[in-house]
Amino acid sequence: RTMTPYVRTFDEIGAADGALVGGKGANLGEMTRAGLPVPPGFCLTAPAYRDFVEAAGLQPAIDEALANLDPGDPASIEHCSARIRQLISSQPMPPEIAAQLLRAYHHLARQLAVPLPTELPVAVRSSATAEDLPTASFAGQQETYLHVRGDQALLQRVKDCWASLWTARAVSYRARQGFDHLQVYLSVVVQAMIDAEVAGILFTANPVTGNRGEMVINASWGLGEAIASGLVDPDTIVVRKQDGAVVDRRIAAKEQMIVCSPAGGTATIPTPAAQRQAAALTDQQIAALLALGQRVEGHYQAPQDVEWACAGGRCYLLQARPITTLPAAEATPDPAMEYSRTMFVEIFPQALTPSFASVVKPVFESMLEFTFKTLGFALPQEMEGVSMFYGQPYFNRSYIVAALQPLSPAVREQLATQIVSPFGRHQQEIRGELSPAYAGMVARLLRLLLRLPGELPGLIAGYRTAIAEAEALPLALLSDQEIFGHVRRLVLVNAREILDYDFLMIALIGITYQILGSMLKPHYGEDMEALRARLISGLTGNITMETNKRLWDLAEVARNSPATTSLLRAYEPEDVLSHLTPEPAAQDFVAALEAFLAEYGHREIRMDIIHPTWGEDPAPVLGFVRSYLDAGEARSPHRQQAHLVEKREALTAEVRSAMRSSIRGRLVVAPIFDWVLRQTQVHTRERDTIHFELTRLFPPLRAMLHELGRRWTQQGLLDDPDDIYYLTLEQATAMVESPQPMQKAVQAGRVAYRDNLSRSWPDIIRYGQEIYRGMEDGEEQSGEDGRWQGVAGSPHVATGHARIIRGPEEFHSLRRGEILVAPSTDPAWTPLFALAGAVVTEVGGILSHGAIVAREYGIPAVMGVRGITDAIQTGQRLTVDGNRGLVTLDEP
Repeated sequence: RTMTPYVRTFDEIGAADGALVGGKGANLGEMTRAGLPVPPGFCLTAPAYRDFVEAAGLQPAIDEALANLDPGDPASIEHCSARIRQLISSQPMPPEIAAQLLRAYHHLARQLAVPLPTELPVAVRSSATAEDLPTASFAGQQETYLHVRGDQALLQRVKDCWASLWTARAVSYRARQGFDHLQVYLSVVVQAMIDAEVAGILFTANPVTGNRGEMVINASWGLGEAIASGLVDPDTIVVRKQDGAVVDRRIAAKEQMIVCSPAGGTATIPTPAAQRQAAALTDQQIAALLALGQRVEGHYQAPQDVEWACAGGRCYLLQARPITTLPAAEATPDPAMEYSRTMFVEIFPQALTPSFASVVKPVFESMLEFTFKTLGFALPQEMEGVSMFYGQPYFNRSYIVAALQPLSPAVREQLATQIVSPFGRHQQEIRGELSPAYAGMVARLLRLLLRLPGELPGLIAGYRTAIAEAEALPLALLSDQEIFGHVRRLVLVNAREILDYDFLMIALIGITYQILGSMLKPHYGEDMEALRARLISGLTGNITMETNKRLWDLAEVARNSPATTSLLRAYEPEDVLSHLTPEPAAQDFVAALEAFLAEYGHREIRMDIIHPTWGEDPAPVLGFVRSYLDAGEARSPHRQQAHLVEKREALTAEVRSAMRSSIRGRLVVAPIFDWVLRQTQVHTRERDTIHFELTRLFPPLRAMLHELGRRWTQQGLLDDPDDIYYLTLEQATAMVESPQPMQKAVQAGRVAYRDNLSRSWPDIIRYGQEIYRGMEDGEEQSGEDGRWQGVAGSPHVATGHARIIRGPEEFHSLRRGEILVAPSTDPAWTPLFALAGAVVTEVGGILSHGAIVAREYGIPAVMGVRGITDAIQTGQRLTVDGNRGLVTLDEP
């Protein structure tokens, strides 16, 4: 009979042959025929696997194993997988298939002039194919074997590839997606092995920002498997396609490398010391890879994810596949626009993960649009209100100015400045004008002032109901699509229901605060600033302060038990709970901790969903409790707030008396003052309530993402459940619609996130120019004379030793009475205020979190002191004048 042809060389196949040689083989053939530098090789076709199963009589045994498979039981999947793989590996290869395979192997050796054809090193790669299924290739589900040498080794590795069609992750993947196991076949790629000096991955479009004008190269020493497996953190080079300019280059510590072993196979070895911190690619190699990437992308007419290797002065292409999960292109700043990050500096002082950054933009766009519609302004067409640069959100000031077009130029500019920088220091108060647009805006604001306090409880109740429903979902019983639908609903619907009001509340506070100052100034002159701050201090019902009172109460429970106190001091917060739980004397504290976490466990340590909440990881709570053990009763937030309330009420009565000193004052000024003061106090308090309620979505959102991450890891699409945080919302959406391996997209997201951890973001991008803090005229704060001028955030004066704290990981270092000096603070920092003698931050203003909480604790605070964390050192003695906004270094 006629012998079936089981072998096809690369130059005999192309993109249309996926059903014969799988997606990987078809791509290699396509690139070879396009004249691209692909190491030569051939494919053992899918019919070879099918005929091997038939010749060995394995089908009944495979059917039996599948009949006993329980897709929901990992143990059952593993048992089925092991049984079928053992059957395949133990069977001899049919002589006809083996003969064709070895004949092609020897021919390849002669083609490459290898003296001993049976010693040619090759890479043996699985290339899955399927008929009538949504996916043409299950890339990442099967195995690859590198540096295979000799006839017997090749025959065994081909069978190992066939067996890998039945790995547990591949079986689980097909079961979950509803694919018919018996309709999936496997081709095997045999390709000349490149003993790479340097290798890696090339993305012909930026996979993180979506910028199609950039290519991103990951490179490391040795074989590319070191990058694909996550063994090393590779060098990352971003190249502009237009002119080949390197726009960003990060040299990583490449401590290990994978190399070809002389005996066959590969070995992982330490990278020579001289190479670890050295750039893996020369400028000439970068240029060569750029040219190759452009050729590949030009051939396929779409962005590609390319594996490459360089050896002997030449670069080769090992694989190419489309970047199907490319996010929308990150916007390039329009040179006619001005963008500002000022509002977000305090909210997002750290780098954002790709997952969190991708939801920030639509949420803040909604908030801005809601604000303008509520105030009666039409939204500008064909302009974005929020843009993303460097993975960070920026308000488009030009959009805001355009929305306020009906107002006069002077009012429009002043109002736009306060919108983009609501927490900052403003030299001028907004002046009114006689125009229908201004009158309408004021009328709507007044209505909002009157109705929002009454509406907010209902909004929060509805939001809590939605969160409770999300927490009650039986995630294990839901499909990926159903879970992801709930994810989108949480962040794009439920969060907006209360967050839309946040920006309006900031605006209301700013306006009433200005009015309050205008009313106080005629009576108190230069003392107005400190007086105004005292009038909005000691506000009962502030949720941030209530949280801290409960933390203090928790420390009180610990103080009542010497054994508990001893354990809290003996062990680090990360470890102490395991020692407290079995201790009989600590049971009251453990029960109090559980009650606290039940109510406040949704709080975050950083504003990003990658970080665990207090309920998931109570270490921050235990750290605060330990700090409070030695704080002393004078630091009690209960005592401090009671003292502030008493002082505020006495001061309010004094001011009211001064304003009622005339008939006009009694009849007009004093009643207006009372109303404005009450509105300022209420809205200042309730803004913290919105943030507190918003974070309730963190636990159910993280639970949903963890479930998806767990499933996708089990299916081999991710390496770790937490990898999901390095995918954007768009990439995760694509995953749900068409599951595929995402390890390279995760790697790109992880590298970008690490880069952003040390990146400085411009505060303003004005008409193409990037402006950083301190570059603006009139903002000299050098501190050369040991004095820094900032914003008076909380009155009073204090002197103490500085303690620089840059993030939550350093919270434990603050000692009682020290001056807390930080880039910024958010609600997670609040417990530190019970210990600090004063607070100094680099960003923020009178309405920022640090200022509000400092006033609640009655400690001085100066905000917006740029560069202070770099200008001073921990231990230096500072005087913080919260009345004048002045920080003074008391010793050289």
